[in-house]
Amino acid sequence: MNGITELAKLLKDRENGAGYSPMLGRIESVAPLRVAVGAKIKLTAREIKRIVQIDQQDVYGQYINLNRECVLLPYAGGQQFILLGVVL
Repeated sequence: MNGITELAKLLKDRENGAGYSPMLGRIESVAPLRVAVGAKIKLTAREIKRIVQIDQQDVYGQYINLNRECVLLPYAGGQQFILLGVVL
């Protein structure tokens, strides 16, 4: 491998990733918190930090955000998520 090719490879390896972009999940459980992202990924309270309250109940004691879509922002290399809100 010549020097120019090696330098190009090193620069390519240092490029920043695509960054963090919001993703959608579905609230499967409120207490304990569990959010599904796609068919295989299940997040718990250990991986999620909330900035909104999602455990509101109606007059019958049912959680109003159960089975609704929510917006998640990944951080910490995609190992943690911030729950930004619930989709109306």
